[in-house]
Amino acid sequence: MLTGEDEDHLTPPQRRARRELLSLAGDQPLPRPPADEGVVDHVRRLLESRTAEVASARPPGARGLLLNKTKLNALDCDGRYLDLVETPFAWSPATVLGTLAHTAIGLDQAGGQRADVSDVVALAWRELPGKGGSAGDYLAGLGGVEADGLRADAAKLVIEFRDCFPPLDPRWTVRFEPSIAVSMHDRALTLLGKPDLLLGRAHPTERRQLLIDFKTGRPSPRDRVDMRFYALLATLKYGVAPFRVATYYLAEADWEAEDVDADTLEAAARGVAEKAAVAARLSWSRPPAHDLRLLPGPACNWCGRAPSCPAKAADDAASLLSHPEGALAAHS
Repeated sequence: MLTGEDEDHLTPPQRRARRELLSLAGDQPLPRPPADEGVVDHVRRLLESRTAEVASARPPGARGLLLNKTKLNALDCDGRYLDLVETPFAWSPATVLGTLAHTAIGLDQAGGQRADVSDVVALAWRELPGKGGSAGDYLAGLGGVEADGLRADAAKLVIEFRDCFPPLDPRWTVRFEPSIAVSMHDRALTLLGKPDLLLGRAHPTERRQLLIDFKTGRPSPRDRVDMRFYALLATLKYGVAPFRVATYYLAEADWEAEDVDADTLEAAARGVAEKAAVAARLSWSRPPAHDLRLLPGPACNWCGRAPSCPAKAADDAASLLSHPEGALAAHS
């Protein structure tokens, strides 16, 4: 639900998102689909049965697997996953920008978008260190030009959100970056997700929740997979599936949405189970290096194993052979 203000006060992208993404007629939501406990039970059993081997593969005393969106995506390549779990994460202005911007947007919404954007970003900067996370610790130690540039970039995103996304009604439960976790098999496997925005509360007879991720870059096929993962987690946690999930692209003021149904949740459960089996193999019975499944791709750009990866080297060589003019230009 949003405020009942006249839509004439909204920008065209805001009006469109209000009607088509949030499915609102005036200030009232359109009818939501009914809850279906049978689907929830079916999906839970499906995921538990397909991840049973993960539990049986867990060595005595070993810590259970914790898989989030980043790790699930990394599991497309054995090398990238191993690099991710073995390399300590280090914050940078680029990686902390999303956390800062999301915190600022949440504060901006809570304050009715009345404060100056720079003040909102400054407040988010001050609040994050007090939350005890590593992102806050990083911001607390950042200063100078880097800090100024980061604040400016976060302010741009807050402005984009104000201009493109409809203002949210304070009567509607609005949660920015909520943690949604599901554990099974005596915590042999824990799934964790943090969608950027969760609108609405779980209801016993209707599917009223909407999950949204905000992106500043270009659309990717992974975005749909990520949102299906969030839909699965929300379904298992709340016992009611969300009615819709969406990725909102701020650069385009457009989105890709999917209405959640049984097929959506089953596809997510199967995909998670397949990745969990790979994670179990790499974590608890790692194969020798020559048996790793290596897949070159965009993730090589930030994988620490890329310089010595045989699959990456072969892919680079094949690219040079197919585009010899690029090789000549690189050495000219």
